[in-house]
Amino acid sequence: MLNRLVVFAHDANSANITIAYIFFYGKLYEAIDIYCDGPAKEIFKRDYSSYIKEFSSLKFCQTDTVISGTSGLYSSYEMSMIKNAKIAGVQKTITLIDNIANFEKRFILDGKLIDLEYLADEIWIDTIKSFKSDIPQIESRSIIKENFYKSYLKVFFQKFPPKQSHNFIKDHKGEYLLILTEYIYELYRLQFGFTEYEMVENILETIDALDLKIPIFLKLHPYESKNKFNILLRKYSHLQIIQDNCNSQDLIFYSKVVFGISSSLFKECSLFQKPTFSIQINSNKTIVVENIPNNHKIYSQKHLSVILKKYFL
Repeated sequence: MLNRLVVFAHDANSANITIAYIFFYGKLYEAIDIYCDGPAKEIFKRDYSSYIKEFSSLKFCQTDTVISGTSGLYSSYEMSMIKNAKIAGVQKTITLIDNIANFEKRFILDGKLIDLEYLADEIWIDTIKSFKSDIPQIESRSIIKENFYKSYLKVFFQKFPPKQSHNFIKDHKGEYLLILTEYIYELYRLQFGFTEYEMVENILETIDALDLKIPIFLKLHPYESKNKFNILLRKYSHLQIIQDNCNSQDLIFYSKVVFGISSSLFKECSLFQKPTFSIQINSNKTIVVENIPNNHKIYSQKHLSVILKKYFL
């Protein structure tokens, strides 16, 4: 039987972290089969389309190594595939964690924590700090892989530099503000005292008050509806703002400044050495953010004004 790598991903970052594994370890396997769904499918189509298989062909073998990523919102797909692989008795299962935010949610299957007997044999955690899980069965299988995805990006972009893949980038290269949105409300409701809607409005309101002529690209998370911010976009239609689909790495590389909350894309921002800020205005509880300095967390519109004037006046 073949020494085969079987890959499962649904979330965008689930795809990205598994691609990093393929990049570093793919040569160890005689065959690679990818079973993907959701936002992950478009990412795999870009560089690994020849490995994508139809689900009707899925049949585990005892010599398989099975890997999956996770999602901070919906990990049932990845967890169900790991469970099925464990039941089939494959050689090894690995869960790759791209972000420690919402850590326990990443092991949810059908609305509850996966039965611990079906946890992957190894849980690789990509973090820049020491991390311990409160669940002993997860902790005992955890392996810290410091800057795993970032190391992949560094090698990848040395070979394949980001492209000016959108007319907005070509027209405003090195001049624009990139806003990375997230699904904070879906995850936490009002637990932190603010949501992604307030984050975006605080930014646009401050830019408007300062009368800054800034090109702005609003980049949605793949799970977010394209109509999510329509009310705000209409309210601030007099600003130079666009919302569209575009490769995230390209957008980051050619931006001037990046705003977000706790996006996993902050790893790319750090790699490309972009000034990156976590906007947490009116928060009543700090959101943990990796890959940016503490003084790049913004808790007031006054501080936001200072940052905007620093980079865009």
